[in-house]
Amino acid sequence: MEEPVCEALCVFIVDDDEDDQFLLQQVFNEYCPECHVTVLSNGLELLARLSKTTILPTLVLLDLNMPLMGGFEALVRIRQEPRYNALPVVVLTTSNQQEDREKARQLKADGFFTKPSEMREYSELMLTWRRDFLVGTPDS
Repeated sequence: MEEPVCEALCVFIVDDDEDDQFLLQQVFNEYCPECHVTVLSNGLELLARLSKTTILPTLVLLDLNMPLMGGFEALVRIRQEPRYNALPVVVLTTSNQQEDREKARQLKADGFFTKPSEMREYSELMLTWRRDFLVGTPDS
């Protein structure tokens, strides 16, 4: 497997749902076309890819409920590795449970978002991620 191209803006989407993967790729293509998007299906794939890359992604979007290794376990493993201390990891999940939000915060996630039900809401999320983690405001 090739090392991801992360010379500029690189985002890892870690989600086992193919519809969500596609939707997120479309949102990134529209609002951050300069981002290179890599799609992974679970936490094990994420950890394997991180261990092979010399330049870390600009942002990791991490689902919680995935086979083999879920988001919380992957987040624990990432935060145990000093090399990944500055890696922004944002949880993007179907959960809207306060205990999941609190656990993500305790595990040092950089954000917690419930997956939107409408495209407009995805667009708003993308603008937030762009501002907070990628390139600043759309005009910058």
